[in-house]
Amino acid sequence: MILPFLLTLAALSPASFAQDLFSDATQKDEAVAPTVVVRSIDVSIEEQMTRGLIYSCGSRYILQRTLSELLNDEIARRRSANIFVGDVDILEEDIDAQIQKRIDLVLNQDPTLDFWEQVKAQGFTTATFRDELRRNLQAQRMFFPEDPSDWPVEQLADVLGQHWKDFLKDDHQSLLEMKAKGESQPLNDQMMNQFLMPTIWMSLMKGGMTMTPADGLPEGVCLRVNGRDISTAEVYKIIEPMITVVERDWAESFVTKMNLASNDLKASGHWMSDEAYMTALNAERAEYEGTIIPHEMMILQFLGFPSMETYYQYFRARHSYKKVMPAKDSEEYAALVKESIATRGSFYSADKIQVDVILLGVRSKTTGRFPTDGDPYIACLERATEVAEILSEEDADWDSILLDYSDYPETVGGAQSSTLPQPNRGKLPMQSRNDLRGFLMENDYTDFVLQNSMANQIFFASEVGKVYGPIRTPLGYSFYRINKIAKGSKVIDYAANERDAFVIDDDMLTTHFHAYVKGLRDAVK
Repeated sequence: MILPFLLTLAALSPASFAQDLFSDATQKDEAVAPTVVVRSIDVSIEEQMTRGLIYSCGSRYILQRTLSELLNDEIARRRSANIFVGDVDILEEDIDAQIQKRIDLVLNQDPTLDFWEQVKAQGFTTATFRDELRRNLQAQRMFFPEDPSDWPVEQLADVLGQHWKDFLKDDHQSLLEMKAKGESQPLNDQMMNQFLMPTIWMSLMKGGMTMTPADGLPEGVCLRVNGRDISTAEVYKIIEPMITVVERDWAESFVTKMNLASNDLKASGHWMSDEAYMTALNAERAEYEGTIIPHEMMILQFLGFPSMETYYQYFRARHSYKKVMPAKDSEEYAALVKESIATRGSFYSADKIQVDVILLGVRSKTTGRFPTDGDPYIACLERATEVAEILSEEDADWDSILLDYSDYPETVGGAQSSTLPQPNRGKLPMQSRNDLRGFLMENDYTDFVLQNSMANQIFFASEVGKVYGPIRTPLGYSFYRINKIAKGSKVIDYAANERDAFVIDDDMLTTHFHAYVKGLRDAVK
């Protein structure tokens, strides 16, 4: 069976193939920079924990709720100005038809898939999925109604900009001419779902004022949209059915570590002020302006944070810890750089490693999600103990055991001749540390939450030919054996190469910050 979550890793693309069938909204990008002045507000640990669950396990719903609030404001604005609104009272039969359309599309690609399991894997309950479809239908009827005479042309021209002038204006004129002849033609679904509606949603986001806890919200409030407060209790009740045991554990681990770090850094006088935090965050955002990778994409897809809210908290704590580090022009800092190059140089010089991994997975092979009934790591550890005993036998055949037990598939994506690197049942291709982290489903978020990285152990603390494991990872439990190391050709020059200095400084900050937080956590266990 193909593992869609592994396809995500190999292709560096979001979620499973069915994702875009479920929503016309921009996927998980929670939007643009806050348009408010940050004012820190202390709340109870209980509030922090609940918000942590909401902004990790319920991040999809937070986006959905934000867009719903903004769309309702747009409806109210149009009605107040006596502007066309359209038929926004969506019938349940209309939603049923949309669901059936998506079921047919999914089953046409793979008849073995459980449609509703795929929906759940995208962060929806049945109720929130229906709400998502209702909102999308409302927006389409408001911005692209069946009668082209009702299109809000001035608003569309403003939102779509050059794209309106280049092609949609002519398309609109063609639809008007067809109407005059008594003919009609709906807009192309692909154009509607992949370009037009995401642009509309982003426009609404930019035009509204959205606040999350990182901006400063009082106890009992987890979201504020255009001045309206959304209660933490209300949202938690909605997203609670989506939370798995593992996700709850990860979210609580994140909140606990953030709480320990922020309290300690505040006590030592190193915590960033609100103004310094926003200055640093805006500077980081500016680095991505005009690039092909937006800031939100880097954070959510590459660094792996479940929401921008969780990243904002991590960013502030990590950059506050930066003030604990020695000054960059000090001998102490130079010694840390030298030590980092000595211990992690295989990463900086782009070494590649060919490693075999026996994966004992805990996630669904069809959705990539953790099961909702209990902690899957418990049974997986029993299985790992069994494999460890087999591997410890004197005549153990590593290759045979890998083929018998590894949950990695032969290929991902359903394309046997794909040019993408393939898992080959766990006989992974020769690759860099970052590429390997993709196959292991590791990222900055899992490193912080789990305080562990198998890729780091492979690259920085392992010998060729030796078997290691079991190791708990984001995918389950794993054993590994390095077969070959290829030294990178890159020459590291911290003093003269600005890019080398940036990579090493950034990696050092992360490494030392994570070690610092681990020390705080271990001290209270």
